[in-house]
Amino acid sequence: MPERFFIDGPASTSAGIVLEGSVAGHIARSLRMRPGDDIIVVDPGGREAGVVLTSVTAARVEGDVVWSRDATGEPRLRITVIQALPRERMEDCVDLLVEAGAAEVRPVITERVVSRPPPSRVAHRVHRWQAVATEAAQLAGRGVIPRVHAPAELPDALAALEPGSRVLACTFEGVSPLAAVDADPERPLALCIGPEGGLGSRDIDTLRRAGAEFVHMGPRVLRTRYAGAVACALLLARSGDLADPLVAAPAG
Repeated sequence: MPERFFIDGPASTSAGIVLEGSVAGHIARSLRMRPGDDIIVVDPGGREAGVVLTSVTAARVEGDVVWSRDATGEPRLRITVIQALPRERMEDCVDLLVEAGAAEVRPVITERVVSRPPPSRVAHRVHRWQAVATEAAQLAGRGVIPRVHAPAELPDALAALEPGSRVLACTFEGVSPLAAVDADPERPLALCIGPEGGLGSRDIDTLRRAGAEFVHMGPRVLRTRYAGAVACALLLARSGDLADPLVAAPAG
């Protein structure tokens, strides 16, 4: 598949596509693309387009649109992952969640979370996580860039969910297996993943008050930064999202 990039303007335009700044530098220097090479661009309106490059420099890349369509790569089931901040490598967590198909990521501070970023560093970290999400979305062929929110307390994250969301909390003591859950693609779903030490009693009470269902992920223990991506994959497989192959680019 051609390389994919998210753009700020419309993807389908007779005037062609212009990419500047770091994206142009990446295309010219890192990917070493040349005129005649193909890329795919995705716009904020949910359209993607095939582009044949006509001019490539580190400062500016230009190309002609040869096809366009509704953006592909998005699951019908919208999963928000409420992820307790891991002890380290939150970037890996965001990367895996976006590639697996999460619609958005809400980092939370739960009872047993060890890593608590100081207020002065929150904006920098969120900016970094969002950059990782963008790179992962491009690599995975997503149709949108999932949003990564600033860390919040668990009750605040639950209160911010879309109205009517179904909440599933993965715990070691969960009664039902997550792999057996049937999810309705028409209803948004939130998946809560605890930290290394698991969810505490106050967290469990908070989730109960929010109407959460408690599920487990089987007889093995996963690192928290991987568990959310595995859980997303299980739910998307159950919903039928993983039954279809990658959508190929039309012939130019």
